[in-house]
This record gives sequence, C-alpha cells and structure tokens, in this order.
Amino acid sequence: MELTNFKTKFGDIVEVKEDYLYLKDKNYLLKVVRSIHIDFDILFMLAVVHRPPKFELNYIFSRYSDDETLRLIVEIQDGEHIESISNIFPSANWEEREAYDLFGVVFDNHPNLKRILLPEDWPGHPLRKDFIVTDEIKHWTGLDLKF
Repeated sequence: MELTNFKTKFGDIVEVKEDYLYLKDKNYLLKVVRSIHIDFDILFMLAVVHRPPKFELNYIFSRYSDDETLRLIVEIQDGEHIESISNIFPSANWEEREAYDLFGVVFDNHPNLKRILLPEDWPGHPLRKDFIVTDEIKHWTGLDLKF
C-alpha cells in the first residue's frame, strides 16, 4: 500500500512518514481507520507510549494476504479521550482495554471499557511514567519478597 494515497485522500490531517502515518487531529481517527479497513484485515497491535504530558498511540494494522503492515500514530494529551475503533476492527476491543488498564487512556464508545489485567480496585495505571509503587503494591505483586 502506498502511504502517499492517504495524503491524497486526507490532505493535511495526515502526515506521511517513511514507514508510518501520523494523524494530526484525533477527531479524524474513525474516518482514517475506516479507510485503512478497506485494505487491512486486522488491528494487529495497539502500542501506547507515555511521553508526558502526551500519549502516543501506535495502531498497527495487518493484512492476511501478504502480511503487509501499516502503522498509524495518534497523539493525545494526558486526560483527553479518544474514540474506540472496536466497531471497525473488533480486535481493538482487548487492545483498548489493555491501554486503559495499564495507561489510563479512555476510549469513548468502547463496548466494555474496564480493566483486563489488573483487579478493578487497583490504584492507578502502572505503565504511566508518573505511577508510584507503594508498599501495598510491592506486597501485592511480590516485589517485597526476600529470597
């Protein structure tokens, strides 16, 4: 897939880089993802990077026929919400839940946005750079064990 096709189709809202697309405005996420869905079968992975005060969301799409991948990067500010793409790519369901659980990224219109790995009463989101490991967490995780 030629990334330049996205520049032609979406103009200034996408920036075409060497090996990925950068979406400048999160409000166009669903429109761009619907276009990606024409050529790609699955959301292979959603990787989140916390770069305070922003989150970088890396959506990696894959095509079954030739294993080609496409990476779409979107940035949001800490505390901002972003639309769920799980109604377009069902595989986004658990990926978005994991991003919520570990980073606290909120996906609007997600069908079941709740923790997927940690208990519901877990304090905070452990992969955020500002997460503080308390004695209670050390005990719960076993980090306080002496061998």
